[in-house]
Amino acid sequence: MTVNESPTVGDVFELLNRWRHLPFYSLETRAALFFALFLRDVLQAKFGTEIHETVIPEFPLRIGTLHDDERNLSKNVDYVAFSKDERTVYLVELKTDMDSKRDEQDDYLSKARDEIEFGRLVEGVRLSAKNSDKKRKYVHLLHELSKTGFVSMTDDTRLYEKSFGQDRVVSGWTEAIKGLEIKEEKCSKTKVVFIQPIRDPEPIEDTNNKYDFDYICFDEVANIVQRHGDLGCIFANFLRQWTKEAGSPDPRKIHRS
Repeated sequence: MTVNESPTVGDVFELLNRWRHLPFYSLETRAALFFALFLRDVLQAKFGTEIHETVIPEFPLRIGTLHDDERNLSKNVDYVAFSKDERTVYLVELKTDMDSKRDEQDDYLSKARDEIEFGRLVEGVRLSAKNSDKKRKYVHLLHELSKTGFVSMTDDTRLYEKSFGQDRVVSGWTEAIKGLEIKEEKCSKTKVVFIQPIRDPEPIEDTNNKYDFDYICFDEVANIVQRHGDLGCIFANFLRQWTKEAGSPDPRKIHRS
């Protein structure tokens, strides 16, 4: 591509594909949007159930909720999705590099799935919102959750008025947050799903997938997204290339396929 040509979607992926081999470039953060565009299709194909239109990126798991204390710091999940039948919540982690997987993350995701109802995690969002200096952004998050039915944004909470009625969040906001109704009984099951380049290698000891997580590899994603228009076909082509370890190809051989 010369400076006089109009860049295409293919040019975007070619750049991602070339730069992912560099030492300090994170493909995961740049490619996350493309995975999000097809996430509902991928989850539906994997689990055989319709997925709700609302997908939430960087969903905060409040540490205080995970460990039953007062900490308002969070561990973020790449995406949260919901089944349309209101039975299942999906905590989805994207990995574009197998070396980025870590035991600490497996531990807290397992805890969020097995020990804590998702409604309590939503309650944790409310607690974080009350103490955050990014209050208006939390209103947007709560609004997204209201689309799934986990939060009831009733008029009598006056949350929108307190957040957006003036140039800044006005007094009474904390009381408005308290007035939100959290529907803790929704979605009785939580699944943890990793989208990653390849399967995890077999461990020496017989503890393969000790957390019983679900895994979707890039080849599987490619087979799904290639059916969805030109963008899907281009994405699928590069997904298959991204199954190879970053940095492994001879740089002279990297080109658009």
